[in-house]
This record gives sequence, C-alpha cells and structure tokens, in this order.
Amino acid sequence: MLNKIFSSRAKQQHPPKSGPNRQYALACLPVRNPECIEEQKEEGILLTYPVQAKPWLRKIFKGAAGREPEIIQRKLQLDSLGSSVWQMIDGRKSVEDISRSFQQQHKLGLREAEISVSEFMQQLGKRGLIALREPEEV
Repeated sequence: MLNKIFSSRAKQQHPPKSGPNRQYALACLPVRNPECIEEQKEEGILLTYPVQAKPWLRKIFKGAAGREPEIIQRKLQLDSLGSSVWQMIDGRKSVEDISRSFQQQHKLGLREAEISVSEFMQQLGKRGLIALREPEEV
C-alpha cells in the first residue's frame, strides 16, 4: 500500500521550472515606478519612494506619534554608478541596451557590465523602484 502511495506521488512531481534565460532577461525593459521621486544631490541621485508599512512598525508609530501610517516614505541614495544606470531607465531601453551603454561609459567588459547592471536592477526591483516589462520579441 505505501509503495503505491509513494509511487503515485513520484509520478505527480513535475520537474522544477527554470527561471528566465539570460537572453530573455537582457531583453526585458525596465520601467520606473511613477510614484518614485528623484532629487539630484552632489553624491548622486536621491530616490524617495512609498512602501507599505509593516504591522510592527505601525504599532511603533502609533505609540510614538499617535497615528498608524499605512504607507511610509523610504529614501535611497545612489552613487555615481547607480545614478548613471537610473538615468538610462526610460521604459524604452532594454537591460542589454543599458548594460552596453554602462560598459562603454565605464570602460568595462560586457559580461562585467551585464552582471553589475542586472544585480542593480534586481535590487531596485526588490524595493519596488522598477518593474521589468516583458520584451515584445526575443
């Protein structure tokens, strides 16, 4: 009986889905969050963006300020490299286009530029500052 149960489960398992391939990821178009405000500073661009307040943080605010905010404003200071990538994000250029421009501006190898730009875009995406639009053709 147990063999029958385990064998039926083994048949039901599907192979793990792999993530998007490199070519597909590089063809995606990064798009800025329209609620993000940018301010030029000496050090680079300062981004201010809204985030959903965590329940434990709301309780702290309520105790300290007497109110319970749903949305709070976060700030992210970009250095010169991050600022140069941020300025290239226009919703029309792909990750690959931005990587190539970054490579030329900073005299890097293409693979090094792709990795740097891709990792930076992942961090921006995790913070909700950008989204990646799927490419029309790959």
